[in-house]
Amino acid sequence: MNMKKMGKLVLSALSVLGLAACAVGSTDEAFIGESQEKLINGTSFYGSDTLYNATTAAIAASGVTGLTYLGTGTGRGEQCLEGTGSAPCNTKAQTIAPMSRDLNGTCDSGQKSNRIALDAVYVWSDKVADQSATGANSANVKGAFCGDGDGDATSCAAFDTWGEFTSGSTNSSAPLVMYRRDDLSGTTDTFKSLTGCTAFCSNVQIVVDDETAGPRLSTDTPGTSSLVPTPCAATDSATDCIGKLVGANASAIGYAGGDAKVASGTYENKYLWVNSKEPSVTNIRKLITDPSNAYPYARFLYLNEGNGTRDIKEQDFLDWAFGVNDINDAIAYENILIANGFIACTDPANSPRTPLNCGSTGTTCPSSL
Repeated sequence: MNMKKMGKLVLSALSVLGLAACAVGSTDEAFIGESQEKLINGTSFYGSDTLYNATTAAIAASGVTGLTYLGTGTGRGEQCLEGTGSAPCNTKAQTIAPMSRDLNGTCDSGQKSNRIALDAVYVWSDKVADQSATGANSANVKGAFCGDGDGDATSCAAFDTWGEFTSGSTNSSAPLVMYRRDDLSGTTDTFKSLTGCTAFCSNVQIVVDDETAGPRLSTDTPGTSSLVPTPCAATDSATDCIGKLVGANASAIGYAGGDAKVASGTYENKYLWVNSKEPSVTNIRKLITDPSNAYPYARFLYLNEGNGTRDIKEQDFLDWAFGVNDINDAIAYENILIANGFIACTDPANSPRTPLNCGSTGTTCPSSL
C-alpha cells in the first residue's frame, strides 16, 4: 500500500478513537482539512514535502517499523521539533525532521543540523514539445512570482505573459499560469530568500497538502480537491502535483524541488535554466565548491534533530540513515536520495565513497555527520 495512503488510514483510525486535532495557521489560509494528523511521538512525523517520497522509501529500506512520514512542509516539521505549533505540535512531538532548509534562528542546546544532499528550487514548465522556452533570468522569475518583491499588482502585471517573462516561448501573448508551494514549505522559504520576494502576486496559485483529499489549491474547500483525480492523484505530494500541473499546461510554470520532475508520459515537464545556468549536477554542486558560480537557486537538504525525548524507532531510523553501525546503510540512504532526483554532495563514484559528506552546517548547530 502507498505509505501516504496508509498514513491517512492510520490517522482516520485515530480520529475514531477521539484524539483531537487543531488546524495549522498560515499567512495564506487556515489549514483545516489537511491538518487532522494525530501525531504520536515516534510513530508519525512531519517534515519537508519535497523529501516525502525519498523519506517514505528510506523508512521502508531501513527495516524500521512503526514510523509513518506525513510530509506537509518543513515549517510544520520544525514546529513539531520545537513545540511551537498548533496541536499536536504544541509540544515537542518528534525529534527528527527532514527539511528543505536549515533550522531557523538560534540553535537550541541539543539540536543538530545535518546536511544530507543537494537540491535546487527549480522553475518547472511544460516539456519542450509543448513549450519551447528554455530559460529565464532571475529578475523575471522574481517579477513573475512577486513583481517588485512585495506582490504589488502593477509590477506583477509587467511580467504576466510569456513574452514579458522570457524569450523564445511557444506563445508570447499567453498569460502565465503559476503555481507555488504554501508558506509552511521550506521550498517557499528558500525561494523567497534567494529571489528577494516577501509577498506573491495574486495570480500565483498555491498548492497545499490535504490529508483527506490529497494535493489541492488553497482556494478549494478543505477536504476536497479540484486537482484530483486529474492531473494529480490523491496520494501525490504537493511537489508531485506541481510537476504534473505544469506538465499539463503549456502556459504554466511553478517552483518546486527536484522531486517534481516528470520524465515522460502525459505530464512530462522540464526545468528552465536561470541566468543561463542549467540546474545540472555540476552547477548545483558548485554551492559547495564555488558558490558565486552555482545555479542561482541551489540549496542543501537536511535531516535535522530536535532535543525532545526520542522514541527508539526514531533513533533506529537515524542510526540507519547515518550509517552508525554500517557505512553501507548511509550509502543506501544516499542512493535513495539520488533515485528521487536529489544530488549527492560528493561524487558517488569516488573511492572510497563518502556518503552524506556535505560539509559544515553553516549555522551554530553542530552536526551528527
